[in-house]
Amino acid sequence: MNPELIRKFFDGKCSPEEVHQVLIWINSEKSAKELEEEFDQFEAPDNGDAIKSLAMLAKIHDRITHLVNESSVEPIDNVRRLQDKSKAKSKLFKKWQLGIAVSVLLTMMASTVWWFSIRREENHLVAEKPTPIEYVTKETLAGEKLTLKLSDGSIIQMNSLSKIRFPKSFSGESREVYMQGQIFFEVQRDESRPFIVHSKDLVTRVLGTSFAILEDSATQQSQVAVLTGKVKVSTSIKASYEESGELLLDPMDAASFDGLKGSFDKIKIDYDNAFAWKDKVIVFRNSSFEEVLKKLESWYGVSVQLNNDIKDRKDYSGRFDDQTLEEVLIGLSFTYDFEFEIKKSIIIIY
Repeated sequence: MNPELIRKFFDGKCSPEEVHQVLIWINSEKSAKELEEEFDQFEAPDNGDAIKSLAMLAKIHDRITHLVNESSVEPIDNVRRLQDKSKAKSKLFKKWQLGIAVSVLLTMMASTVWWFSIRREENHLVAEKPTPIEYVTKETLAGEKLTLKLSDGSIIQMNSLSKIRFPKSFSGESREVYMQGQIFFEVQRDESRPFIVHSKDLVTRVLGTSFAILEDSATQQSQVAVLTGKVKVSTSIKASYEESGELLLDPMDAASFDGLKGSFDKIKIDYDNAFAWKDKVIVFRNSSFEEVLKKLESWYGVSVQLNNDIKDRKDYSGRFDDQTLEEVLIGLSFTYDFEFEIKKSIIIIY
């Protein structure tokens, strides 16, 4: 259908033949398809005003009334009075038919366009409504280790007594996870979506690298140690300390945060201290006997019953490469001169 003809029809400027052509088109299947396409492309006004179909209808009725009044004027010539009356009635009837058709059509179209506008707006609001993120939470118990692969291909290794929460599928402009305890990350590189780790006091941002994070709630010590690549570490919003800030770390650098002192420093680390645990290696450096026992309890998932008064010196160093609990205890017994007994998950030292 010619758009110009439609506009003439709406303005009441069509000839009877053109009106007939438009009405035939309106009742055809082709018109329904074309109208649907127009409605799909329709955009509501920016000011949000609804289409006033009732006002349009009132305007059409005014035009019809005007046509009726115009047609009802009687000519002065008495001779032609009866003929003109007959013609006027015929003309009036046709104009009423045309007016009613146009009125119904415009009202129907205005209402339909309004309905499509409302539906489009509702669909737009539904599309804008964010989809809730589905999170996965994993937790390790004492004596338990866990390796996971995330949806982006990143690998994480969890030490004992650790917890992590992450989206089942990463979406948006960043990849964000939340952790507690001690976890090693091998992050799949994605320059368009940074990988962000939220821990208790620190926020760690990377694009693709490997690093380990330790959060010790008992001592309020936190550390982010970098194995490969570059890592940016800052104090979290919750941490309102004087030494808050941001550190850029290279391999074998670490960000060390002390919650008691409020210090936030960049330090150098060695592999064993920061990463040996992920290779199933237990490392002690100038540790006290109490610290040794606490690590054994966490590593093997046991509890220690001490029946001997052992001098607690902070001078023990040792390295145990994927050894059993009994093998570790034998090594320690020579250093601290004690005997031990293992009863299921209880170690008795005497």
